[in-house]
Amino acid sequence: MTDHSSSSSIHDGNWYILLAGLQAPADPITLAPGISLRPLAEPISVFDLAAAGAAGFRAWAVLEPFASACQCEIESARDAAILPGYDTLNGAWLASALMVLRGFTRQLPLACSAYSWSRIAGHQNRTSGIFEEQLRKEGPHRAVFASKRELPPFQGTLLDFHVRMVTNTNAQTGAITRADLEWIQTHFQVFNELAAASERFRFALEAATDWRFTTDVRSAISRLWSGIEALFGITSELVYRISLLSASLLAARGEARKHKFRDVKVLYGLRSKVVHGEALSASKLANALDGSFSLLSDLLLLTIDKGHVIEEADFDDAVFA
Repeated sequence: MTDHSSSSSIHDGNWYILLAGLQAPADPITLAPGISLRPLAEPISVFDLAAAGAAGFRAWAVLEPFASACQCEIESARDAAILPGYDTLNGAWLASALMVLRGFTRQLPLACSAYSWSRIAGHQNRTSGIFEEQLRKEGPHRAVFASKRELPPFQGTLLDFHVRMVTNTNAQTGAITRADLEWIQTHFQVFNELAAASERFRFALEAATDWRFTTDVRSAISRLWSGIEALFGITSELVYRISLLSASLLAARGEARKHKFRDVKVLYGLRSKVVHGEALSASKLANALDGSFSLLSDLLLLTIDKGHVIEEADFDDAVFA
């Protein structure tokens, strides 16, 4: 997870996080107490970003290639911060992470602002009349250098900005459904509590989201497996123990468990070939990526259902009960 402590120190109110790659809802929807997904009022243009640049957003030009993909934002209210747990800004990151676990792996939180990005989106068109009136009454010098259409001073920064993303083949590309929304609302607080209490869980959750920002598919698979191994806390006999424990935890006793054991064992074999640089076809790499992400997601969701990080007692119950 990105460390936003420096940006948090300049502002202690609400944060607004600009998202790329996610279809906007028709109306604002609540993701968790104090955290909502909101459509932008208008499309955001390079000229709008430049206006934010004039108000203090020095990195505005970096976002220009993504402007057309930005349709919505996450609002995270100051009073939604829960300690121990995530602060205001990272609470929005957690909401984005839960959307990733629901399959929305192409959405990306780009930047944060102390006021809504809807104030920036469409700003130039909305204020053109103000400029024309000031130009007529006060002349070009004051209209340009003492503009009445300027945005308020910008407070914010870039977040998880990446020029390249790795995605799985079955990524969700539609709008967030009511089922997605209800799932995030139900599980947000449990994720927050477990991430605050367990470094292993937090590491696995971060691995489930930031694999998308690696340089290639092999690195992404390696990152996903670091999360899987962190959840189990296993350092020896990895292939057999992870295959057995995953199957025991995720599948019913009998043929389903045998098939799951074999599937995870095959998946771990692919992981080993990926990590050690063996030649693999593009389809096998894609299958390894999809399977690794699904396995890590399933294990994180199982952890949430149990309400605690998976422990030896859970392994014993799954295998022998």
